[in-house]
Amino acid sequence: MLKGLNKYLLAAVAAFALLVGKPQGMLGQDALIREGDTLSLEQCIDIALQAHPDVIGAQKKVEAQQSVVGQVSSQNYPTLSASTNYSRSSPAGSSTYSDYSSDVSVSQVITDFGKRETQIGLEKENVTVTEFEASDKQRTVVYGVCEAYYGVLAAKRNVAVAEETVKQFEEHLKQAQGFYEAGTAPRFDVTKAQVDLSNARLELIKARSSLQIAWKSLSNAMGLMDVPPYDIADDMDFKVYEITKGDALQKAFSNRPDLKAQEHSAVSAQQSLKLAAKGLSPSLSAYAAYNFEGREFPLDEGWNFGITMDIPLFDGHLVEYKVKEAQANLEQANLATESMKNDISLEVEQGYLSLVEYGESVEVTKLAVKQAQENLDLALGRYQAGVGSPIEVTDATVALSDAKKSYIQALYDYRMAEITLKSAMGEKMP
Repeated sequence: MLKGLNKYLLAAVAAFALLVGKPQGMLGQDALIREGDTLSLEQCIDIALQAHPDVIGAQKKVEAQQSVVGQVSSQNYPTLSASTNYSRSSPAGSSTYSDYSSDVSVSQVITDFGKRETQIGLEKENVTVTEFEASDKQRTVVYGVCEAYYGVLAAKRNVAVAEETVKQFEEHLKQAQGFYEAGTAPRFDVTKAQVDLSNARLELIKARSSLQIAWKSLSNAMGLMDVPPYDIADDMDFKVYEITKGDALQKAFSNRPDLKAQEHSAVSAQQSLKLAAKGLSPSLSAYAAYNFEGREFPLDEGWNFGITMDIPLFDGHLVEYKVKEAQANLEQANLATESMKNDISLEVEQGYLSLVEYGESVEVTKLAVKQAQENLDLALGRYQAGVGSPIEVTDATVALSDAKKSYIQALYDYRMAEITLKSAMGEKMP
């Protein structure tokens, strides 16, 4: 019975050791994505917000700064301490004796004329800064996930186009061989079709390689490694995103977490200036102690209490230099805020113009696909009727493939223009 129990205990300990020894970033990856899952863009984003090291690291920075607030706030509480001492002495010509002493003391800063509260306010502002920085890190990670997600969808569609092109050239080769064997077409038509098929197969290899890289990029964008095979939902169809440039700019100035972080950095710099100006402020403290001492028990008892006023008189102009430093930092923070607003305005402008441009490109490339398909149908009909050339078929097939790839690129560009504009506005993506 005990042997069986010990076996199970050892197994449990071993399992726990494996779990503990597993890197934190690897914990739960198996649970986040299971083999055969089909993930939406929103699900990929949720996974990234849970697993990406940059997101986790930014949150740890917030926690660290919150701890700093606690450290400063702890000065509002009294300090309680105790000590005890034992010594044994044997002076020349005297007998050996022992000394005993113990004391308990408490001290409390009554007032430092606002320095402590200013410090607390400063550190709380720093917490707010790190919180907005964490939000901005999330924004960056989400953008990367969207970019990689649509990159996979574009690569998958390009593979499908390449496969269709290969099939088209395979059919054309069969047709050319049939005409050649029947004596109605020259050997040139066969060799031309073979070359075209080889080139199409090479393009298919390149497309599949690009797709593998795209899959790896998506997993990396989510902060994952060694994930099982999974699929994603195709969400790259053309859907018009309507917004005015003025509304986009207004939302950007209201929502951008990096701008909010910078604005609170300026507030923090203002608090730092206030704190520096209080460098020569006095502080008032109270203390009390109860002690025991003597050479023999029972020990003598005593107590004392008092008030201490600490008044800095001269510090070698240290406070003056700290004030100058704080003033310069405040001016720099204000200038950085204005500079960031200019950058954000440019980002919104570029994002909006790209959205308009790529929206028009989608319509143009969609029409080009229709026209290229009609042209290919005509070329195939002419060749079957014996009045066309294989070069016409080749050119028409390649033109259709290029048109389809241009349409896919336009769809990708439009969705990314939408994502870029939303990111510039600080809006939820997608």
